[in-house]
Amino acid sequence: ALRELSLQHGKPVELKVSGGNTLVDRNILEALNDPLMHLIRNSFDHGIETPDVRRAQGKSEKGRIEIRAFHRSNRTVISIQDDGCGISLDKIREKARQMGLDEMLLAAASDQELLSLIFEPGFSTADQVTDLSGRGVGMDVVRNNLKQIRGDIRVDTQDGVGTTLTISVPFTLSVTRALLVESHGMLMAFPIDVIEEMFMLPPEKVMTTAGSEVFEWEGVMVQLIRLSNWLIFNCPRQIEPPEALPAISVPTVLMVRQNDQLVGIQLEKSWGEQEIAIRKVEGGLPMPDGFNNCTILGDGKVVPIVNVAELLHWISSCEGSKTQSQSQPPSPVAITQTEPQLSGAAPLSLQPAAPKPLPPKKPTILIVDDSINVRRLLALTLEKAGYQVSQAKDGQDALDKLLGGLEPQAVICDIEMPRLDGFGFLAQIRTKPALADLPIAMLTSRSGEKHRQLAMTLGAAAYFSKPYNEQMLLKTLAQLIEPALVSVN
Repeated sequence: ALRELSLQHGKPVELKVSGGNTLVDRNILEALNDPLMHLIRNSFDHGIETPDVRRAQGKSEKGRIEIRAFHRSNRTVISIQDDGCGISLDKIREKARQMGLDEMLLAAASDQELLSLIFEPGFSTADQVTDLSGRGVGMDVVRNNLKQIRGDIRVDTQDGVGTTLTISVPFTLSVTRALLVESHGMLMAFPIDVIEEMFMLPPEKVMTTAGSEVFEWEGVMVQLIRLSNWLIFNCPRQIEPPEALPAISVPTVLMVRQNDQLVGIQLEKSWGEQEIAIRKVEGGLPMPDGFNNCTILGDGKVVPIVNVAELLHWISSCEGSKTQSQSQPPSPVAITQTEPQLSGAAPLSLQPAAPKPLPPKKPTILIVDDSINVRRLLALTLEKAGYQVSQAKDGQDALDKLLGGLEPQAVICDIEMPRLDGFGFLAQIRTKPALADLPIAMLTSRSGEKHRQLAMTLGAAAYFSKPYNEQMLLKTLAQLIEPALVSVN
């Protein structure tokens, strides 16, 4: 393709490839095809000068484009380097001014922050639109395509010397090692390859400067992002932590790198490192900014996987827009991220969103069973019927959750369980005044009359033996929770 471009446009170019034997996951290779071709065409069109210009600058008439590929940790790195004219930062600033970006932000922006603007939709420094390198658009498509495979891209340039575009993608899309963490009651997985270090940060070490929180780390001032401030939910939810106790139950900071800058992300809990299988999220509902794909834990919980580069880009864009507006920052729930428009709007802005009434809260049912499969199947049945579901692995776990603030409208409980069985759970519940009226239905393989009588004597509201009739169970459950719903309304 490059040879044909060279002959067609009269610009002699030499292509050099290093690391041609680097193995790449087939799915990643397919996703890289279009972005790589676009970047090569872009280097040829905007980077390599004409022979006359190169001769006048003392360069060889033949330009050079080099592609390098190698593995670093569990990621594949591919760079496209040219010895052309480079990207003019002055042109980027001028284009940003035309698009309405605040002059103070431009003055304070680093070179890397300015270069990141070329990946915004509609942003181009080309003097004229051509068919060769994307008609003035396309770098945003490159970034979006890389986002789909958890990749990122970095630009380094030197005026008159050349430009290097560096792509980093995971070694595989099917399995990775991740750190399972929690923030604002939400579980998420951070790929290990983006984490430089993890540590506890004493509150007295945090300083505030220019409206941002920072701390010192190895002699460098690092920005602190409290992730819980950015996780706002628009609907009622039931917080369900993993069954295992967290390895770390105090706030910790993950040190991650954004281009050349280190950033600290504070989280509340951590369950440690584990190998996860990556599942693609399909359908019409897009993932929020900063997340792509998910994994499924052993207990059936679906956990989103963090795309650190995208998450930090979104947060920094929102923070920059707050500075530009010179007003009190709205709640993150009101954030609307907009694309830059040639009509003069800011590349990224915040617009307060009109408050939306929350949907009525669904009744919550607590399932207590030591079998994961039983809990999963029963949860699917209840959720399909319109209930929220919380789960406990035995009577003691259920008791701890109820005493910890969980407020279900009914409980479905097994009898034979470790630590605290169903009979013991019933007896304990009826001694707690706040829980004495909680409807509890027993669902067990014990079908004998003596077990039924004992359960009813201890205060069970209903008794079902396995296998159960689904419709009968749902009908009885609706009758049990109806008085509680009427009293709440």
